[in-house]
Amino acid sequence: MDAFKDFKFQGMSPDEKIIKVLHRNWFDIASQYFLVLLAVGVFFLGIYIYPLIFPQFEGTEYNVLFLFIQNTFLLAVWIYCFLIWVDYYLDIWVITSEKIINIEQKGLFLRRVSSAKYEKIQDVTVEVKGFLQTIINFGDVRVQTAGELENIAFRRISNPYEVKNLIAKIQKEKEAKGLDALGDMIRENAGN
Repeated sequence: MDAFKDFKFQGMSPDEKIIKVLHRNWFDIASQYFLVLLAVGVFFLGIYIYPLIFPQFEGTEYNVLFLFIQNTFLLAVWIYCFLIWVDYYLDIWVITSEKIINIEQKGLFLRRVSSAKYEKIQDVTVEVKGFLQTIINFGDVRVQTAGELENIAFRRISNPYEVKNLIAKIQKEKEAKGLDALGDMIRENAGN
């Protein structure tokens, strides 16, 4: 968070400050890579078993075809691992003193950015599903907004209850400041 303390991005007001920057929990990317490693393990087991099952193809032109298939598979796995990393690294949720910003990367060439001011937030819900999410302490935080604004979902983030409480705290502070400003304005107008 300290790295982003003085960072300013486009559309940020001069007095707006970044409070928290969130990424998905480490378990999300680890589980995706585990499945990839499992598939690669099965593939290499197949490479080991291939000559035992088909000894007649040993030393023939079919070896070149088999080598091509091996390399194509490993290249596809490498590209898929890169896409997993890009999606993980570029999915960002930013909580500022004025609004919540949701930056979601969809593949390589599609990024969706949405934001919601605290005045427009109606409800904040936490969803922690299952044993692993409870033990590791990660889950989803869904922010329901008023009107036609898109709802924001913090997907698979660490400490979801802490994030919900932070959003609620900032929202209450903004409401209190707004009521104080409204009271000051009424007092000024009543005095005239």
